Amino acid sequence: MESKHLTITVFFMILCANLFAQKNIFDALNANDSTSGTVVIVQDKRLEEMVIRKDVASVKEGMQTVPGYRVQVFSSNNLETAKTDAYNIEGQIKEAFPQQSIYVIYTSPSWKVRVGDFATQADAQSFQTELIKAFPSMRSEIYIVKEQILLPAKK
Repeated sequence: MESKHLTITVFFMILCANLFAQKNIFDALNANDSTSGTVVIVQDKRLEEMVIRKDVASVKEGMQTVPGYRVQVFSSNNLETAKTDAYNIEGQIKEAFPQQSIYVIYTSPSWKVRVGDFATQADAQSFQTELIKAFPSMRSEIYIVKEQILLPAKK
């Protein structure tokens, strides 16, 4: 039993070492090493693209990610209603503020809705005031969060 744990530990150490040398886990798994084992990955190519491009999947052409602010309007971890509530709130916000970007985010176990891409906290506060006027019943859930935001790329 101990040798099995040692083998697994060594495998993960080699995998981690390869990850530092490779661009991503898929390259590391496909890389040949001095062991006699072979790893064959059978998967949809889109899965690899999703994992590799996770950070840039939402970045549109001509946009860049920078530190900034968004206004959070909803957060819930109620398994039965959170997802539906999040998308309903997204629709309400889109209708009231069609010019704003709206982000429905799922980070287990919570669903969140965040609005806007604000470079300054003052801009976010100004929009927060507008949101509270438009949706006074959501007042207790509306607050500003620091986050990576999307802004037009500087040329």
